[in-house]
Amino acid sequence: MPTDFDKLWDYSKPHETEKKFRQLLSEAERANDPSYLAQLLTQIARTQGLQNRFDEAHATLDRVEKMLTDDLKLARIRYLLERGRVFNSSGKPDRAMPLFVQASELAIAEKENRYAIDAIHMIAIAEPDPQKQVEWNLKGIAMAQAAPEHRGWLFSLYNNIAESYALLKDYQSALSYINKLIDFQRERGEADPYTLKDKARFHRLLGHPDESLAIIQKVAETKPNDGWIEEELAESLEALGRTDEAKPHFGRAYELLSKDDWCVRHEQAKLKRLKERM
Repeated sequence: MPTDFDKLWDYSKPHETEKKFRQLLSEAERANDPSYLAQLLTQIARTQGLQNRFDEAHATLDRVEKMLTDDLKLARIRYLLERGRVFNSSGKPDRAMPLFVQASELAIAEKENRYAIDAIHMIAIAEPDPQKQVEWNLKGIAMAQAAPEHRGWLFSLYNNIAESYALLKDYQSALSYINKLIDFQRERGEADPYTLKDKARFHRLLGHPDESLAIIQKVAETKPNDGWIEEELAESLEALGRTDEAKPHFGRAYELLSKDDWCVRHEQAKLKRLKERM
């Protein structure tokens, strides 16, 4: 029986995951199972995309595309998802969107709900209109809540819809979904410190910086030297008028986040704000 390669995923370590997948590739190429091989290759492409090796990811997906036949429905769904993810991650959401839509439609038609929810959550990410992001996320949440085996998607969906509401400046709804996420996380262990950081942020944006500070100070005790946590600590102090206390935290946040590759690529405005308040 072929190895269930999906269980080998470690999304925080795409380079190591790629190595594990490639160890399975020779056997998969010899086996008479084109669907398995095509699906494995889509996940190799995903590891490449997570490493910002976008040209290589597209080349791997080009190989998959040539393999696809009408009967390889699941492989096609996964191909569409990963091609879309590579476009989206490389700054081309307009090219990603139709691929995610195709993936969602095919997955729903084939009753592949796991991948339908995945595609819908990616549509919400690629969608530029925050109100439409909310609508897509609500659709994904309803699907995930309806099937116990897919409830794990609520981790991403609750977080994403909270950020969409924040873009709409509906901070009360954002806080509501962050609280749902915290409850969901605590069902399975402990609340994630970054989720608690977002709870603090939404309290501050609702005009309650005292509540924000109480939350973020506890988080900072358990997660020192983290730029994202330092940023919220600084913002909460500044919102309370404690500017002198906030300055060193703005400085520390800038020092740490200016070394964060994702932040450097996507959050130049944030870095500028932090630097100005040091």
